[in-house]
Amino acid sequence: MDSAIALLLAVGSVLWGLVGVLLIPFSLPGNWVIALVGLLGPSLGLGWKPLFVLLGAAAFAEFLELFLAVRTTKRAGGGRAAQWGAFLGGIVGAIFGTPLIPIPIVGTLLGSACGALAGAVLMEVAFTQRDGRGLGQIGWAAFRGVLFGKGAKMALGAFQVGYWGLSLLTLF
Repeated sequence: MDSAIALLLAVGSVLWGLVGVLLIPFSLPGNWVIALVGLLGPSLGLGWKPLFVLLGAAAFAEFLELFLAVRTTKRAGGGRAAQWGAFLGGIVGAIFGTPLIPIPIVGTLLGSACGALAGAVLMEVAFTQRDGRGLGQIGWAAFRGVLFGKGAKMALGAFQVGYWGLSLLTLF
């Protein structure tokens, strides 16, 4: 492959990876977007290893986000309804929080965490007929769980982009 084309593909794929990291707070599949650049590995002469590492990191990021959100909500006494509420509320909150706080990513993260708090509390009340005791704890646990989960996904996204960038350095 021509070195100019390889350089163009390398720079473009790293930029694509950075876009993937920016998608993560919006509850979009940014880690999977980053993993797609691994498909260039064989054609660039890197083999299949980068693709498998990027796919593994994306799968682990998904597991970790779900685990952290569910675990913190469950530890605070929330049932399945609260866990689903945190999940769905996080997505809705990210959508509505983004335009409310115009600081890039901050509005999305806070919106997602506040949505998780509200969703966990509302679903727990609606489906378990629980009284007010313990709802604040469940809500704040959902808030923290979503923030920790998104933070972990973003850290793994940064790892993916860094790993891909270091893999590309072996070409030049």
